[in-house]
Order: sequence, then C-alpha cells, then structure tokens
Amino acid sequence: MDEIKGCGEMRIISGIKNITKDLFYQSGVCKSLLWISRAYRCPALAILVYHRASPSHGDRGYMDIPENIFEGHVRFLKDNFKIVSMKEGLKNIYEKDSREIYAAINFDDGYMDNYLYAYPVLKRYSVPATIFLTTDYIGKRPVFWWDRVFNVISYPGLKYVNIDIGGSESIGFDLGNASQREAVTDRINGILRLRCEIQIQDIVGKLERMYPVPVEARPSAMLGWDEIRQMRASGIIFGSHTKTHRNLCLLKDDEIAEELSSSKKAIEKMLREEIREFSYPFGIFDERVKRLAMEAGFGYARAGLKRINRKAADRFLLASICAGALMKTSFLANRVSLSLFKD
Repeated sequence: MDEIKGCGEMRIISGIKNITKDLFYQSGVCKSLLWISRAYRCPALAILVYHRASPSHGDRGYMDIPENIFEGHVRFLKDNFKIVSMKEGLKNIYEKDSREIYAAINFDDGYMDNYLYAYPVLKRYSVPATIFLTTDYIGKRPVFWWDRVFNVISYPGLKYVNIDIGGSESIGFDLGNASQREAVTDRINGILRLRCEIQIQDIVGKLERMYPVPVEARPSAMLGWDEIRQMRASGIIFGSHTKTHRNLCLLKDDEIAEELSSSKKAIEKMLREEIREFSYPFGIFDERVKRLAMEAGFGYARAGLKRINRKAADRFLLASICAGALMKTSFLANRVSLSLFKD
C-alpha cells in the first residue's frame, strides 16, 4: 500500500496551528486555563519528556532541543509550576491535599549532550530532573537505528522516499522542510519500534541502500559514569531505561527480567544507592511487562501515555507530555495548559 503525504498541505495546516498556539499564549488563554486547573482540579503532576539537547546556534539533530529553547521551557515551568523530582511529585499528589500543580523534567536514553547543554540550564535555575539511562551504552558511542533513519530522511537532496516495512507493504512520503522531515522520521520510527531488532536492521539497511546519502549517520556520545556521578552530586536523579532499549513487549519473560534487573543493578552499583525509577523504552508496555517491572523492584514507571498525572494515576503507568519537539515556549504552554484543562 502506498501512502503519500503531501508536504505542502501539511505545512499549511501546521502553520495555522502554530499561529493559533501563539495567539492563545499571547492572549493569556493559557494562563487562564492554568488558573482554572489550579483552582478546581489539583493536585496534578505534569512530566515533561526530552531526549537530547544541542547548542543554541547550529544544526539540530534528531530529537534534540537547543539550549536556549530548553531554558525558555524551564523559565516557563518555574514561573507557573513547582518543579520537583518525579519521586517528590508522586508523593505530593498521592499523599498531600494541595492545590499545587507540579512539574517534573525527564530525559530519556542518557546522551552526553544532556550533560553538555541541558545540565547547565538545570543548575542555573536550581531545578531537579531525572535521566533514564540505557546502561549497555554508558560511556560508548553507538549509532542508533532511529538516527540512521533520520540521516536518510534529513538529506536535503532527497525529495521523496518509499520505505518497505515488511512483506508487500510500503509507505511513501514526500519530503519538505526540516520540520516535515522530522515528522516523517517520527512516523517511520514509530512503525519500526513495533518490529523486532532483526526486522528493524533489515528495513533500515534497505532504506539506506535504496537512498544512499553522502554522509553516514554519526555515532551518539553517551554519558559516562564520571558525568553521571557529577550530576548526581548536584541533585540530578538517575533511573533505568533498560540495558539495550528494545521493545520489551517483543521479548520473552527471562529476557525482560534481564533487561530490567541488570540495568537496575548496574546503576545501583555505580551510584551506591537504590534505584526506584524506570521508563519503558519507547513508552511501550503491556500487563506482562508492567508486572515484571514491579517484580524487578522499581517503585514506579513512566509509560507512553499522553496526559497529566493525578491522584488516581497508576504508579507503573505514569503519563507524560512530549516536550523536546516544542520549539517555542508558547507551544509548551499550550500543550501543558490544554492537557491540564482536558484531563
């Protein structure tokens, strides 16, 4: 089946949405929604999820947020919420009778750029964060398959791709500006994360052979233990994101248990403290994976659910807001305020 995305039409729709978001923010609608939520619907915990960070000026990579944009996010959150660790936020919404809206900042995977560009902002504003580590990659420079997809899709000389996703099924995409190309990458990677590792490597390999680009995907520098310990000493909390960042739902029970327990023990050994925090790779879970995460000794887990957490939230199905792709403070304000109001 061929599904062609018209980049012109999508850019127009996206532009209208962005203008609307700016108008909502500038008109004070967002602040009004936050006030209503605080008055009638609290307590609540908004978990903001990021992956990568980058210098304020220069080429952006996949899933990263420039340092100056991230600083704008932090200022907005600090002005409108009480920024806490996930642990403190959960304790407050479960056990306290307050009208406070709490915000917790998360980074997934454990990239070195978290230390280089996000950590200075967190220190500057004295706010906590939780970083979820993929322990087999600590101190290494892997080339992740999602970056290989982005490397192909982001090449300016490429105007169209048709990707074989298995069997006789393929999907075609027109490629427009940088924002459109990132959206296409998200769409393709969203499909691939539901495949096993062998299938992913086969599909991505075919994509690279069909559309060869001049530059290979660059390795990603990951946090080392020295950086992790330094951040931990400054109040940054670390949790597990498994050993290898695979879709746990596709693994056998013993494989899942190994991914969970080994990553937990590795962090505990190096930091000399108990680790209770867990984030499902890709946000994907099922009841079996949830049960095994509980049995592994974690205290709570963040899933791929998109909403705000309140008193009734399941500790092992914590919801979140994807914030890393929001390139304006107004976009973040709209997403958070509307999520609070609708929830």
